[in-house]
Amino acid sequence: MQNDTVQIIQDYNTKPGAIAERGGVHFGCFSFGKEIPELLLYKKGSEEVAVRVSFPPSAGDDQYYSMKAAIDGTQYEYNFCEDGEVFTDPYARKICGREQFGREPEHSPHSVRGGITKGQYNWEDDRLPKIPYEDVVMYHLHVRGYTMQSGSGVRRKGTFAGLKEKIPYLQSLGINQVKLMPVYEFSEMMPMIPKQTKKHAEKQGKIQSKSESVQQSSLQTENKTGSSEKPILKAQPAYKMNFWGYGQGFYYAPKSAYAAGDDPQKELKDMVKAFHKSGIEVILEFYFTQESDISMIADCLSYWAREYHIDGFAVIARDSAVAELARLPMFKTRKLICNWYTDDVKDWNRKEGHALLAESNDGFMNDCRRLLKGDEDMLCAFGSRLRSNAPGCRSVNYITNHDGFTMLDLVSYDGKHNLDNKEQNRDGTDYNFSWNCGIEGPSKKREIRSLRMRQRKNAFAMMLFAQGTPMLLAGDEFGNSQNGNNNPYCQDNELSWVDWSGKRRDRELTEFVAQAIAYRRAHGCLHQVRELTCSDMLSTGYPDLSFHGDRAWYGDFGNVRRHLGCMYSGEYAQEKGFVYIAYNFHWETQEFALPLLPKKMAWHKVMDTSYKESFIAREGQEKLQEMKSFTVPARTIVILEGR
Repeated sequence: MQNDTVQIIQDYNTKPGAIAERGGVHFGCFSFGKEIPELLLYKKGSEEVAVRVSFPPSAGDDQYYSMKAAIDGTQYEYNFCEDGEVFTDPYARKICGREQFGREPEHSPHSVRGGITKGQYNWEDDRLPKIPYEDVVMYHLHVRGYTMQSGSGVRRKGTFAGLKEKIPYLQSLGINQVKLMPVYEFSEMMPMIPKQTKKHAEKQGKIQSKSESVQQSSLQTENKTGSSEKPILKAQPAYKMNFWGYGQGFYYAPKSAYAAGDDPQKELKDMVKAFHKSGIEVILEFYFTQESDISMIADCLSYWAREYHIDGFAVIARDSAVAELARLPMFKTRKLICNWYTDDVKDWNRKEGHALLAESNDGFMNDCRRLLKGDEDMLCAFGSRLRSNAPGCRSVNYITNHDGFTMLDLVSYDGKHNLDNKEQNRDGTDYNFSWNCGIEGPSKKREIRSLRMRQRKNAFAMMLFAQGTPMLLAGDEFGNSQNGNNNPYCQDNELSWVDWSGKRRDRELTEFVAQAIAYRRAHGCLHQVRELTCSDMLSTGYPDLSFHGDRAWYGDFGNVRRHLGCMYSGEYAQEKGFVYIAYNFHWETQEFALPLLPKKMAWHKVMDTSYKESFIAREGQEKLQEMKSFTVPARTIVILEGR
């Protein structure tokens, strides 16, 4: 095709990127080169330039160039050229050339191209579920890793369509929100860092010891007599996997490798629409560099909210950007989750009360892990975590996350086992607050397996029965393991994929988690809209939350104590009766005092994590008639209902 066969019209559309319009395609481009940028057009699927044409001169001083090409956009892909250098449009709505996950990039500047989308999507009657934070049960997953394993049972593994097939399972579990690790077009193949000069390495603080350097970069060989020859340089891979996707990318394009077909936009929209129809929200994670402009971030998130009906965003960005994002009108209707907010943002939202903010950090995780394994001096922190639910900024509570141990590994390993990552086990945190229950790694011993099952049940109970928003890591409910690896960011294999075979082996745990979620949902006192005060504001004779120990109404938070009774009054959630949760993290049986109930009420035992069938059917529930105390086995959580 020749340049003169393409009719070019100067337009004044201020939207960058490629947008199909009646009669052609609008192209908008920011360029700060010395020369006017060029548009490169390729036949669909080809790396050969078919058309090269310059933009008309910029209409303003902002170096923004705009024009309309009279072409059928479905037949072409495109790039831009600035001062002789080809680059892919950062505002592209679709990326071509990265359809295969994990393929090493070609070095041709034309191997990655922007795609041109056409047509309106039919959202039918799609509505955002708009579930309050206190009612959300979040499920954190990786789109590819969640269904890639052969036992996942889906037809289109590792794709948006495959995740859509898992909606019935998520519904059966009680999940009403999924948080997806990055689904925008990121480069999953990271170039290996080249060997640095000593001066540069010292500047960066990355000098390694001589022995480490030799170990990494050379291989000592021996001759037949056993003498050493000159070291031979190891062949280092040119690229390393970025499986998780936290990095800079094409922020406006869904990842092509996550699509089963050639239309990732439609597949993602189909998935979101199906989730919404099932009453499940979709939260997307975005990582922005420190240099990312706030206007670009805001524009990007607004685009995904409008174009893909996304319910909210979990954003990693610099603090100043987060503070500005929180004040955007968009977050009156969309959720915004960040690692932390400054006090002034929280105070502002507490007064204004219209931004849907939540904070996600490791504080809850670390405190609960330490208490779970039996560390001393943790009860006070745990009591605070149980009731924390600030109105200006909700709390997202989790015990496991993608960048750490899975739940099974948390109770199976004392230390990390990251050798598969090829970083000499130096990557990943050393502070896991884990306990292997007596044996490192898998065990066939019945008592070890039983203890690990009980500890996992306890962990889920701690998370699901605390105020705030619980977040489950995908696969934890059926014993997914990473073999003690707490940082599998560079693994695209069975190690990082969710192992669905555990769903058959760990049915006891899966059923417990589903029942615990249902129990939380059925008892409003366990997920209230306000932060609990431990006071009797309604003058009912009982506070909203009270703590108990060996004596009723006297919670002992001493540094050697590892058991605590928590009683919730249903009156504060417009319910009748009481819920008493006895947490025993001690390695010995402990006694709990029981508060006196109103007349005609009695305590009934409804859950015990030491039982195989932890939730007890109503007809089988033990009635603690006129008992002033009861005992709880070692490392066990028990729930009583006062009714």
